[in-house]
Amino acid sequence: MNSTILHGISPTQLQEIIELAIERKLKTPTEKHYISKRKAAQLLNRTVQTLDAWHRAGILRKKHIGGRVFYDANQVESLITNTK
Repeated sequence: MNSTILHGISPTQLQEIIELAIERKLKTPTEKHYISKRKAAQLLNRTVQTLDAWHRAGILRKKHIGGRVFYDANQVESLITNTK
C-alpha cells in the first residue's frame, strides 16, 4: 500500500478540503431523467396536444430520442408544483 505524508497541513485543514470536495461533487448535476410524452401528460393531467402547445409557447422543452418524444422529469415535476 502506498502512503502519502502531508506536510504543512493540519488535520482540520485536510478535513475542510475533503468536505469541500464532497460538497462540490454532490452539487454536480446528475444525469437527466426523461419521461415519455404520454406519461408527462398523465402526470400533468393534460392532453399530449396541450404539451405540444406548451412546447411551442416555450413552457416545456422536449427531447427527441430514437424517434420518440421525451420530457425532462424535473421540469415536469416543477410544472406540477407550480400548477397546484
